[in-house]
Amino acid sequence: MNTIGSRIKEYRLLRGMTQQDIADALGESSGRVIYNWEKGIGRPDCDKLARLCDLLDVSADELIGCKSMAQRPTATEWGTLQKYRALDEHGKEVVDYLIDSEYKRVTAVARKPKARLLTIDFYNYPASAGTGNFLDTETPEQILVKESPEAEAADYVIPITGDSMEPTYHDGDKVLVEKCDSVGTGEVGIFVVNGDVYIKELGNKCLISHNEKYRPIPLTENDSVYCCGKVIGIVEE
Repeated sequence: MNTIGSRIKEYRLLRGMTQQDIADALGESSGRVIYNWEKGIGRPDCDKLARLCDLLDVSADELIGCKSMAQRPTATEWGTLQKYRALDEHGKEVVDYLIDSEYKRVTAVARKPKARLLTIDFYNYPASAGTGNFLDTETPEQILVKESPEAEAADYVIPITGDSMEPTYHDGDKVLVEKCDSVGTGEVGIFVVNGDVYIKELGNKCLISHNEKYRPIPLTENDSVYCCGKVIGIVEE
């Protein structure tokens, strides 16, 4: 428990003073008196308390432990203040600049509003897995995603498996998809080809992987191809 005795000791040590130093300054016969105060055996009277506060350079409410002490410097902060006062003008300018910069950084973070969450359909059937036309056959779950322009425009979310679209999309990513029947050449979409679901870039009569290890998937007149939408972003975790 932080008592007046413990605070006397804290500030005494901060000032580099012994119990006998305090006793001599207050006109006490022995440092044992100060020892007793610090142990909670007795305490200084009003006159000696005032002199003790001047001696330790601390306010009375801080030393006594009034509720208002939370608004006043701690012992460590008082020590820092003493060091600051000992600096020359250049040193103070450096410290002031650092404090101002850190204050702006911390208060800017504190003011940053929390992102709103949006509810969106989630089809837990990964692209690149054979699932057929999941939009017509599966009932989606509902998940919360962080608000963003992409999330506002998206109609559903689908997870990604495999590395065929790296470095653009990675295994485990959840992508935001806007429903549409077709995408333009060079755009990334979700396609069902002969019952298999893919996330790919649409090329000239083929689907293109961004990972060069994978060859394009050719699209012929005999293939069943269905576009489930355009990929417009990644869900922020």
